[in-house]
Formats: sequence, structure tokens, C-alpha cells
Amino acid sequence: MHRQDMDPQTNATETEGRTMEPAANDKSLDEPDVTDAQNIGPILDRLKRIEGQVRGVQKMIVTGADCEAILTQVMAARAALERTAAQIVMANLEKCFDAQSPTEARRKVVRTVQLLSRST
Repeated sequence: MHRQDMDPQTNATETEGRTMEPAANDKSLDEPDVTDAQNIGPILDRLKRIEGQVRGVQKMIVTGADCEAILTQVMAARAALERTAAQIVMANLEKCFDAQSPTEARRKVVRTVQLLSRST
């Protein structure tokens, strides 16, 4: 029996120092699971509020509102999106540690950090 280790940077497995092979396609590593009933409602509510904010910004632009007021609303919508992203990350990390082995949990944490680092 061969020992396999997962490379969290490449999402590939290595068997006792041999060539790297792509890991089994584990969707849970690719995106947070926000479809749990306890997570989907609050996240959708936040997104609907953000959608309303963005529509408000569009209306402000069309009506010729003050640039500072528009920018203030854009920054508020951006902050709301960042809070929503944090909520999604929290849901992912909670699930990550609930019913998985330490190795699986670590992989998910590494993948989540990689996704977050792309957005900054």
C-alpha cells in the first residue's frame, strides 16, 4: 500500500516521492459550500440588499448625484460584499472542521486562503 500526500498548492497527490498525479476532483476544495439550509438564507438576504444598493448607485449616476455621494455608496456596497465573502468563508470553514479528517480540513483551509488571496 502506498502513502499518498496532497500538495495543497497544486491540489495534486504524490505517492512516496513519485510523479505528481492530479488529485481526484473534489469540488469541496474548489468552492465554499453555501448551499446548506442554515447558510443559504442569510447569504441570499445579504446579496439582495447589496443588489438594491447597486441599483441605487445606478440611479444616482443617471440622476447626476454628487460624485462623493456615489463613491460613498459604492464603498458601502463593496464593504457589504466583503462581509458576505467573510460569511461564506466562515460557512466553509465550519463545514471543513465538522466532519472531515485533519488532512481534508487542512486542504480546504489552504484552498480557501488561496481563493481569498486572489481577491486582494
